[in-house]
Amino acid sequence: MDTQRILSSVDVDIDRSPVCKRARYDMDLPDTNRWTLSKNELILHSVYDSGVERLVSDSEFALEKELKRHNVKSGAASETPTSKVEQIAILEASLPENTLQKLSMGELDNIMFHDEKKSCNNSNINYFDLLSDEVILHIFQKLSKTQLGNVALVCRRFSQLVEDESLWTRMDISNRSLEKGAMGTILSRQVIILKMSKTRVMDPPILPNVKASLPDYRCRLMYLDLTMASVSPPSLVTIFNQCRRLKKLSLESVPIDDSVLVALSANRELEVLNLAMASGIGVDGLRYLLTNCRKIRELNLSWTYLNSVSIDLVCENLPPTVDRFNFSGCRKLLDDQNVVQIVANCPNLRELDLSDCTSITGDAVKKLTVLDELNFLSLSRCYLIPYRSLLVLKKMKSLAYLDVHGSYINDDEFKVIKNGLGANVNINKFKFSSIARPSVGVKKSKIWNMKIKD
Repeated sequence: MDTQRILSSVDVDIDRSPVCKRARYDMDLPDTNRWTLSKNELILHSVYDSGVERLVSDSEFALEKELKRHNVKSGAASETPTSKVEQIAILEASLPENTLQKLSMGELDNIMFHDEKKSCNNSNINYFDLLSDEVILHIFQKLSKTQLGNVALVCRRFSQLVEDESLWTRMDISNRSLEKGAMGTILSRQVIILKMSKTRVMDPPILPNVKASLPDYRCRLMYLDLTMASVSPPSLVTIFNQCRRLKKLSLESVPIDDSVLVALSANRELEVLNLAMASGIGVDGLRYLLTNCRKIRELNLSWTYLNSVSIDLVCENLPPTVDRFNFSGCRKLLDDQNVVQIVANCPNLRELDLSDCTSITGDAVKKLTVLDELNFLSLSRCYLIPYRSLLVLKKMKSLAYLDVHGSYINDDEFKVIKNGLGANVNINKFKFSSIARPSVGVKKSKIWNMKIKD
């Protein structure tokens, strides 16, 4: 291939040769076929052009570089049409034809003044305006609820986005004091998981100026922890009247009455209920609750000081779905016949705590052996149960834990029980019951094994 057909006379001038053809050119080399051209790409000879890399084809970057080089020589470019013509005339001898076509399409202004426009406009860009609502909400999910309140003050758009339901799905407002109407604001934001342990709720909890005050409003609240909260029964009624989806609820150590249980009974999907040490439970409220909520799986009624009528009502009306039941602390009011009713109504019990029920005897223990799935049994401080009566539990293949805390069994008797039940049964491994309780031990960042966000 003839060299002169590929490289024109202007190409021989290395300083002015096009970028795409800028390579070593030696006229003394005898071989004129060292250059080849295939598909508009320059291929260098492996012998004569060793160490010389192929350069990229002409582009806007190359054009911009060429313009800047000539601007340095001739001074700053003027904005008049004459200066543009002069610059094009200077570059016509060195730039390829396709680059000159770009100049004719008006790209010279974009290249010459690109840096100046970029530097002038950067300071005025609001980058949040370039983001979609979904991206901003994803950023807001990393913030705490207190920080979200501060973000809402930035602008109108942020204030509207902060009200999005996805940011308020999980809330932890434990150990705080809620002003009047604050509970209505929380329910209006459609919270699903809410921890309010040791929280003080001022009356009234819901004011007329929020969504939760509407008669037909139903919040999405499903998991509510009110353990040791300071809230009046009328406030609880107001809150439960707006709830129909509650699945897990803790009212431990909270004073309630029959009206609270009646309002709560409207949540027919209730599965876990913790009423441990709750005061004010009456017969009518229990009847409404156990009649309407037939899907309860875990129920804790420990140390509620129910009367004998209420105890009989509970044992006779327990839903068959109950598999974890704590009825400890009934003292002398729960007897062997009540145990028979519990076993008959709840054949699928896995955990049963009858601690401090001092009236049950060894006959009640024999009735428990028909529970094929019973895994945990607590009979602590049941003084009328002889220690040898516990050996009958060996028939239960599923039993893995037995608690018999209390000084009524001495060391020798304890050894007899341990040897009689075998190595598969662990004795006195737990001091406190976890039935229906939202958190046990150090798991303060979770309720019922679900994460909460502060």
